[in-house]
Amino acid sequence: MKVFSKRIEVPDYLCDRDDRLHTWAAIRLCQEVSELHSKATAIGYEDMRRKNMIWIISRAYYIIYKRAHASEKIMLNTWSRGNDGLFAFRDYSMEGEEGEVLMTGTSYWPLIDFTSHKPIRLNDTLATYEYDSRNATERAKVDRLKMPDMTAADSRMEISARYSMIDHVGHVNNSEYVKLIFDSLMQTDFDLDKPFSLEINYNHETQPDDTLSVLRKQDNDAHWFQISNSRGLSVTARVSRTNN
Repeated sequence: MKVFSKRIEVPDYLCDRDDRLHTWAAIRLCQEVSELHSKATAIGYEDMRRKNMIWIISRAYYIIYKRAHASEKIMLNTWSRGNDGLFAFRDYSMEGEEGEVLMTGTSYWPLIDFTSHKPIRLNDTLATYEYDSRNATERAKVDRLKMPDMTAADSRMEISARYSMIDHVGHVNNSEYVKLIFDSLMQTDFDLDKPFSLEINYNHETQPDDTLSVLRKQDNDAHWFQISNSRGLSVTARVSRTNN
């Protein structure tokens, strides 16, 4: 099964005050459909936990062309684009009711030992896995973000890692960072109804009750974000306009 697809109706509770799908929710839906694909191909969460392994996300790049609206019937597609021995590459596309592309994305997933957190080489684990080499985005490769100096940030906010942010792995779910990014971004006049991209790197997990510090800085048409916890840098991200 190279490509996994699922049609859903966008729930109201995942939408903002304009009845448009939140960006964090769109990313969460992509993760859910990828887990369904992984389950169907025996590399899902429960399959890997039985082997004392777990997938974690390292970096991702998304382009949002148009936000889905509440009750819209959308199609979510995902496929594995291969691996380089360390990272498994997973791509996504979201289509609207008329077949237009609403969103595309690509993500990097290392497999780690659940106990030691050491990375596991993928050559043996995915030796017989079916791939689709298509790139959902224009980027065949997503490098780590090179951040600007954030000491003179435009804004700073702090929030505790609350109970509702913690997932079944025991740390803040990666989509929760996207919530924080857009809570900060929407303090500006950024227009979500024009195409934009989100690039995000995940560095260190955040445990329950830790405090997250969110810095935002605008540099021309890009907004940069740095999220830290008590152990250091947790997430870096950039939101910018796209000409696609």
